[in-house]
Amino acid sequence: MNKHEDEKKALEQAAIDIFLDLYNVNNEVPLRMVKQQEKPDALLEDPRNNQIGLEVTHLFYDSEEARLMLSRSELTKPSVEGIDTFIQVINDRIQSKEHKLKDYSHDYPCMLLIRNLSLLFGMSDILGRKRNLVLPHGHFTQVWLLSRDFTPDWLLINLNEVGRGGMK
Repeated sequence: MNKHEDEKKALEQAAIDIFLDLYNVNNEVPLRMVKQQEKPDALLEDPRNNQIGLEVTHLFYDSEEARLMLSRSELTKPSVEGIDTFIQVINDRIQSKEHKLKDYSHDYPCMLLIRNLSLLFGMSDILGRKRNLVLPHGHFTQVWLLSRDFTPDWLLINLNEVGRGGMK
């Protein structure tokens, strides 16, 4: 594996670990990771051995912020900052992941985990524009957003439940 792949796997593993910690605190039926893999990124299992896939994606405001956070840039901040542009990045990522999921060969349901690593926008910014989010069309059983809100603590919400009165 090359350095980029190692870095990607480490980011995915960290996201999965944080997700499982928060998910298991807030849900009656806990999940555990069976293995990290390629398509989807993780195979999870509940106590009754029901399996579910977890596809992980990481968000940055733009490619320059990603390079900056991964120590590949010398710029101090991304170029143009706008929450509407960031919401479009989220929508594009959801659509891209949903399209890719169609090509995966698995016989278990799959969830999407979006980990927001942007330094510019936090959970409250995204939730403030939740009406502009375009969720998948049933290919993922749940879409989870893992984000900070300008504090060290991670927050986890199920985007399928946002706006329906049930945030976790």
